[in-house]
Formats: sequence, structure tokens, C-alpha cells
Amino acid sequence: MNTKRFFGWLSFIIVIILIVWGLIAASNKASRQDASLPIPNEISSNDWVRGNKDSNVILVEYSDFQCPACAAYEPLVRQVVAEHPNDVRFVFRNFPLIQIHPNALLAAKYAEAAGIQGKFWEMHDALYDQQNKWANSLNARELIESYAKEIGLDVVKLATDAQAKSVEDKILAQYKEGTRLGVQGTPTFFINGKKIESNPSDAKAFGALIEEAKAK
Repeated sequence: MNTKRFFGWLSFIIVIILIVWGLIAASNKASRQDASLPIPNEISSNDWVRGNKDSNVILVEYSDFQCPACAAYEPLVRQVVAEHPNDVRFVFRNFPLIQIHPNALLAAKYAEAAGIQGKFWEMHDALYDQQNKWANSLNARELIESYAKEIGLDVVKLATDAQAKSVEDKILAQYKEGTRLGVQGTPTFFINGKKIESNPSDAKAFGALIEEAKAK
């Protein structure tokens, strides 16, 4: 083999090695990025939890306080949690669809602010129970604050906390997290990290999913 041909083959081999190395590096980078994605059954200290906080069955809901479907589904969620008090850890996460629900972010902020005073779930329930009154109202803030008074919140502090950057950052972070996990509408549920593709129509069907998750 002459010198010219030798160096030609050597250059070819080096190019192939560089291409393979690049593909491996890209694959490793993608793997690291995938590993960094939030997992819906990883519970943080910022999450609001109902049910058995030690249960291995973790039901996560991404929801929008102004979403009519979420409000319609809410009684079923409460029933399921009540019927499985020791079997399920229910986690609520914000996914305000602000493009179509102009008061959704406001409501989420007030719910999170109520949580600062230890009454997230009370405000959560009030917002869904009264959704038909405040959702499309021009005085939604005043109505929401009236619910806050009824559940014993310091309304002045509530209004201040609702405007805090940390509150908005948490809501938007949960929204982005949901988007990366494939949430496109509300309510969307995950059970032990697996997205429920078709929401159960009744408590029996929901219970069956919980029992299946327990068995695993």
C-alpha cells in the first residue's frame, strides 16, 4: 500500500470514529436530559397531598381551577380518596390553561397563598364548589376573597401572598412540568408515574386502577 492510500484510509477511519463518538455522546446527553425530567410520582415538600401520605400508590392530578371538566370530576376524586383512605396518596398540581381560562392563574395563586396559611385544601374545595360563580365573573378576585373570609383566612395577607413571585413561579413550574410530561388538557392523572390515558368514568373504575397499582 502506498503512502497516499494509507493516509486516505487512515483519514476515513478517523472520520468514522469521530462520527461514532459523536453519536454516543449525543445519546449520553439525551439520557442525562431524560433522567433530569420530573417524574410525576416524585413528591416534593411543595406538593399538596391528600390521603395517606405514606402510601406507595401515588395519584397525581394536573388541574385547572377554572376548567369545567375539572370541577365536574372533582366530586369523583374526593369520593375515591375518601373510599381509599389508606391506599392512595393524592397530589394536586396546577395546570392553568390561561389561553382559554383568564381567571385560572388568579385562582391558582389564591389557592397557593391559602396554603401558606395552612388552608390550601379548604380554598381548593371552595374554588371548585363555587366555580360557576367566579369563573367568568368580572369581579372574580372579590368573590374568591369572600370564600377566603368564610374559611377563616387573613384576606389582607392572602392578597399579598398571592402576588408573590415565589407563588407564581411554583404554578408556572408545575405547568411546564406537566407540559413536558405530555399533559395537554385537564384534568390529567398519573398513577405511580404512568399517565392515565382515559379518565375513569366512576369510582369503581378508579378504584380498580388503585388496586392494580397496589398489586404491583
